[in-house]
Amino acid sequence: MNIQASSIAVVILLLLLGCERKEWQEHYQDQPETVDQNIWEVIQADEELSTFAGYIREFKYDTLFKTNDPFTLFIPTNDAFTGLLDTGSMTRTILDYHISRHFMQSVNISGKRKVQTFGEKFALFERSGNRVYLDGIELTFESPLYRNGKYFILDRVAVPRPNLYEFYAINNPVLRDYIDSQDSIILDREKSRPIGFDEFGNTIYDTVAIEYNKFEEEFFPVSEEFRFKTATIVFPLEDDYNAALDEMAQELGDVYQDHTDIPLEWQNEILIPYLLEHGVFENMVEPSEFVIPPRKDTLKMKNILGDSVVIEYRPTDKTICSNGYAYNYMDFDIPDTLFRGSYRFEGEWLLTRIGLNKYAWDPEEATVISDASFPPLRELVPTASNDSILRVLFNKGYTGTFSLEFNVENLFPRRYLMVVRTHMYVGGIYDIYVNDELMMTMDWYDYVRRREIWWSVYEGVYRPEGGYNRFDCWIENKAAYGQTKIRFDYRDPAGVVNNGLVIDYIEFFPFDE
Repeated sequence: MNIQASSIAVVILLLLLGCERKEWQEHYQDQPETVDQNIWEVIQADEELSTFAGYIREFKYDTLFKTNDPFTLFIPTNDAFTGLLDTGSMTRTILDYHISRHFMQSVNISGKRKVQTFGEKFALFERSGNRVYLDGIELTFESPLYRNGKYFILDRVAVPRPNLYEFYAINNPVLRDYIDSQDSIILDREKSRPIGFDEFGNTIYDTVAIEYNKFEEEFFPVSEEFRFKTATIVFPLEDDYNAALDEMAQELGDVYQDHTDIPLEWQNEILIPYLLEHGVFENMVEPSEFVIPPRKDTLKMKNILGDSVVIEYRPTDKTICSNGYAYNYMDFDIPDTLFRGSYRFEGEWLLTRIGLNKYAWDPEEATVISDASFPPLRELVPTASNDSILRVLFNKGYTGTFSLEFNVENLFPRRYLMVVRTHMYVGGIYDIYVNDELMMTMDWYDYVRRREIWWSVYEGVYRPEGGYNRFDCWIENKAAYGQTKIRFDYRDPAGVVNNGLVIDYIEFFPFDE
């Protein structure tokens, strides 16, 4: 019995040793062969690489190999260079892109890795299974490790990839111009030295200014290149972008005929921010990640700002850039909600906070003329549009002047129904002007006369919601795209309980008929 047990143990031990030997053999087979020879000598001796060797000599890069500094070379075949010269010319920049001071061993790489080339541009080195790629070009051969480096062979010349900024500068200048418009100069407080105070007590600095780009700070530094930091941008190319603006212009009609008529101001304030919010992502996002998951109706992704956005488009034409991916839209059109939907202006946007529960009129948003000072208040109301309202109270029976003037966001020229949500028992008699034209005279006591019901000038009635209700009027003097000036002029206290003004919101509904 003991002899039998010993025999079994010996057999198991031999099997284990055999398996271990096989694993070590496979391990060593995966390691690159090493050769004690200068890599430059090997390349010069290979006729298939003679064109590359010729360019090395032409640009006087052969001196690089006189030291033992390691290099990784990505060498196109002679035929690959012939194809390049049929359509372009060889430059130092292209040659630099095929040389790296970093030693690349493909067996140690899985997935993607950025490689800094000789000209400091980054190329994308990628391994997928047994295949290895440089910027999507398959590397057909990997050399042994020589004394001062190794090389890969590829059948096409790799052209230096633009960064995302350079890509869109060529393929859709409207995005480049938008990014450039975000440039500003700000004070570097860490490097600036305080030297005194002005008459208002503000610190005066011996300033050191720095350039600052709001887009690159908020989204991604598209003009810079990094080893480990990338982004994906989905944005229409110029022809598709303009074609969509053409369709939008046809829908708007009247003075709008094609994309050249769509105001650039609207594109910069509405359209482009919308596209960026829904189209800029961290890291390199593959096409497969834009597919709606099984048993799901919609696809949601986290954008680079950290917000969850619904993806309602299909990206196409992936372009590898030196700092990320750029995609076009498969079928780009502009959501009509961006130019046909209503626009709501919140009353509390006219205020600025100056202390705990203390507010003042924002001088950049509102102009107020009054015989007396009435502090405005932002009041929290759960049933309000944005959970808060603008409220200003006058002395009871106030008969002096009060005028509130402000601009709302840019609107396209068309007919609008302007709807104001207010408190029924805080008001007076007001003349309401739009672009300096009297649109209506509003008497808040009419809510009392009409038992809190208000008949719309369009159709139907507005019914009370607690102490709040709405009233409306037509706006028919919007002749050009731009801001719309609104003015409330107080005329009389009327018979309401409290004199003053409450604005929850003002909403503009477009009418094309």
